[in-house]
Formats: sequence, structure tokens, C-alpha cells
Amino acid sequence: MMNEKINILPVPTWNRTGVNWADAKANLPEDSLSPGKKEVFSGGLPNGITPLKELPHETAAIESGMGEALDEYIKNGADQICFITADGKAEEPLVVTEFLDSSRPVSRTHWGIIAKENSELTVVQINRGDAKDGVSMNLTQIDAKAGSKVRLIQIQLLGGQSRSWDGVGAVLGDGARVELIRAVLGGNVAACGSLACLEGAKSEFDLNTAYFGHKDQYLDFNDVSRHTGKETVCEMDTSGVLADQSNKILRGTIDFRSGAVHSVGHENETVLLLSSEARNRTVPLILCGEEQVEGQHAATLGRFDEKQLYYLCSRGMTPTQAKRLMVEARFAPVLDMLPDEYLRKEILECIERRLDSHENDPG
Repeated sequence: MMNEKINILPVPTWNRTGVNWADAKANLPEDSLSPGKKEVFSGGLPNGITPLKELPHETAAIESGMGEALDEYIKNGADQICFITADGKAEEPLVVTEFLDSSRPVSRTHWGIIAKENSELTVVQINRGDAKDGVSMNLTQIDAKAGSKVRLIQIQLLGGQSRSWDGVGAVLGDGARVELIRAVLGGNVAACGSLACLEGAKSEFDLNTAYFGHKDQYLDFNDVSRHTGKETVCEMDTSGVLADQSNKILRGTIDFRSGAVHSVGHENETVLLLSSEARNRTVPLILCGEEQVEGQHAATLGRFDEKQLYYLCSRGMTPTQAKRLMVEARFAPVLDMLPDEYLRKEILECIERRLDSHENDPG
């Protein structure tokens, strides 16, 4: 069994808090899983995006927020590789769906994205399906050159028998912008980690995450924005719902390093608890190696706001309708960024099914 730690907090706190790295239940799969064949992605690519046979060394060296253990695991044993480069503006998003079932219970994908100067592209990664002891793993390395814009959308809709790991790493040049949008709903274990290295002046990293934990699901996030360039900006927003006996850890780190003068970083999380048995742990962290910077963090945890419920019910809604509206509002920032109306509808239906389950069996 691999026991390398993943999602390690950049600066550790007391071990007894249990947040310095992901719980053992999120350990990477056993070594008995055979390495994949690294089959090259053969799907169609939108205009403006071309395939690469291999990644340049500097792109392949980009770290993800999950850490070296996951990065090397995927590099050495991916089932599929998808290396692409964007030149100019890709008018259509590249949408790739990985589906788990009994005939294909393991999916490990290595993505490499090089956005040339002033290029723009959107990549949508969707994980669906379920299988006994199912495994879904992604490593996405992004090299965003000067003036480029990359939007990465990750949608995880797995069933309850599977586990998922999603590592993202990005290096940003002057004026580059990387947006990471995540909706995490499935899997009995779901671990995500992002690391954005804002090396270029006036580069920007924008992170929006929405999650819904239920049953005994374990969710683990480790997101780091590392500022070294001047006047860089990050906005990291996470919003989630925890029901039943679900368990979640979020580590959000803004790291201002020497030279990142006049840089700005904001991180915020709101958590809605639907059960007294659900467990939430949030670790907002700001590291400061430069004086002329602005960093803010905030976290809000609570149950339904009775005043808001009263207001909505006074406008003709039933209590159930009002609660659903308040839950769906947590996902609105992510849903609004999705390019596919069907995908938005699918996520909303998944949320409604979970709310139905909770209302029928609140525990």
C-alpha cells in the first residue's frame, strides 16, 4: 500500500487537529493496480487547440496541490494522456468525459495544457459512473504563457463505491489568468489539490469550488496560491453543504513570497451543515514573506438562517422550497460558469436527490 502523504498543509499545525495532510482513507490506490498504457487521447479537438506528443520538461515539472506522491503516480502509471497546446482563441470548449463501470473500474488521466501567449481555451473534465472499488484520478499541469487565459472546469459525479483524486498545478506568466471551477458531489472519498504559481507580473488565479457531502463521504481539499510576481491577484472561493455523517477538510493557503509587491489574495468559504453528525474542518492560511501585500481570509459555518427562511416563506415558498433555494445558491457561482445547460441541470438534479434523501431520513 502506498503511504505517501497527500494534500500536505504548507506549514504544519498541531498534529492532533488532524489537518496537516489527508486522512489515511484518501491514501493512493494499492501498488497492485497495474500501470496504465498511457494511451494518447484520440477525441476531436476544437479549432485553436492542437495535440502534443510529449510535454516539455518545464511543463512536466509543474507541481500540483496534491503533492509529489500523486504527481509521480500519474506520470508513471496513467491510463490515458492528453497533452495539448492552444494558439489563439479556441472558440469551443474541449469536453472530455471519463466513465467508470464494472468493465473499466480504473481511470487515470494525465493532462498537460500549454497556453501560448495571448491564447484562450476552456477545458471541461467530467467524471461519471461507478464501480466496486472504482478509482478516478487526474493530474492536470497548466503552463499559462504571458497574456493567456485558461479556464479548467472539473465536474465529479461518481457513485458511492468509487474514489477520486484530482491534482492541478499551474504556472502563470505576465498577465496570464487561470480559472479553476470545481463541482464535487460523488465518490465515497474525493480529494482535490491545486497549486497556482503566480510568477508573472499582474497574473491572476481564480478558484471557485462547490461541494455536497452526504452519507459517510470524505472530502479533502488543499488549494495553494503562491505569489512571486508583482501585482498578482488570487480569489479563492469555496462553498459547500455537509449532510449525514460526511467529513470535510479544506486547506486554503495564500503564500506571498519575496518580490510579490502590491499583490492581493482573498479566500473565503461558507459551509451549510444539515446534520449535527457532519464534521467540518477549515484551515485558512496566509503566509507573508513580503510587506506590501493585502491578504484576507474568512470562513462561515452554520445551519439554515431562520430569518432568511422566514422571509422566503413569507413570500409564498414552502419551508422545503426555501431550503432548496438556499442550498442551490451555494452552487450558483460554479453553475453560472458552466458552458453546458444540460450539465447545470444534471448537477441541480443531483443536489435535489440528496436533499430528498436527507429530508426523508434526516438521521
